[in-house]
Amino acid sequence: MLLPESDAKFKYCPLLKTKDDKLKFCLGSMCMLWRWADQGGAHAGGDDAPGYCGAGGAYAAAAAMRAPEADSRPIEDY
Repeated sequence: MLLPESDAKFKYCPLLKTKDDKLKFCLGSMCMLWRWADQGGAHAGGDDAPGYCGAGGAYAAAAAMRAPEADSRPIEDY
């Protein structure tokens, strides 16, 4: 979901938690996973420029890396 950074800072982050396991708010561009919607390189749009959390892609990549490889045995052998 594309959001201005100023709005994203009021969304909860599933990766940031307090010592008592309460969720913290999004850090926006202060987070390594934050991505700007404009792919042009240097960002100069301020807080109103849209962006998104890149954690979804990081989760998908991590899941793909941990996925077991397909078994090559014929179905009859199961």
